[in-house]
Amino acid sequence: MLLMVAYSLTQTRTLLCWVNRNLASEDKMFRWPWEYLFTVLNADLGTFYTPFWIANLVLFLATIVTYAFATRGDRGRGVVGDEWEYILWISLGTFGMNLVYAAFQWYGLFPIATTLVGLLALRDTVTKRFPPLLAAEAQHAELLRTRRQVADGVEATIRPANRRG
Repeated sequence: MLLMVAYSLTQTRTLLCWVNRNLASEDKMFRWPWEYLFTVLNADLGTFYTPFWIANLVLFLATIVTYAFATRGDRGRGVVGDEWEYILWISLGTFGMNLVYAAFQWYGLFPIATTLVGLLALRDTVTKRFPPLLAAEAQHAELLRTRRQVADGVEATIRPANRRG
C-alpha cells in the first residue's frame, strides 16, 4: 500500500530553498585544490584571507625594523650592509605585493607565485650570493692586519718602559 503525503505549496518551496542552500554551501566546501588558484582572494575564503594579509603586514614591518637595527653604525657598511639591503628589497617586494594582492582581490595564483619567488630569492641571497663575498672580505681584513703587523716590525710588540721621571 502506498502512502501519499500531500505538501502544500509553501512547504515545498521551503524544502527546495533549504536543499538549494545546503547544496550551494557544500559546493564551496568541496573544491579541488587547483580550483583555489583561480578563486578571488577575499574574505569569502575565510580561514585563509585574514591570516594571509596580517602575516604579510607583520613580515613587511618586521623587515623594515630589522633592517634599521641591523645596519646601525659600522654594521651597515661593506658586504654585510649590501646583504641586508638585498634582504630588505626582496622582502619589501614580496610582502608588499602580497598586500596589494589582498587589498585588490587578485586570484590566488599570484600570491602563491610571488611568495615562492620571493622566498627562493631570499634563500639564494643568504646561502649562495653573499657567503663567498663575506669570506673574501674577512680574508682581505686578515691580510691587511698581517701587513700592518709586519710593517710595524718587532718594535710594535714591545711595550715602552714606564719611566717616571
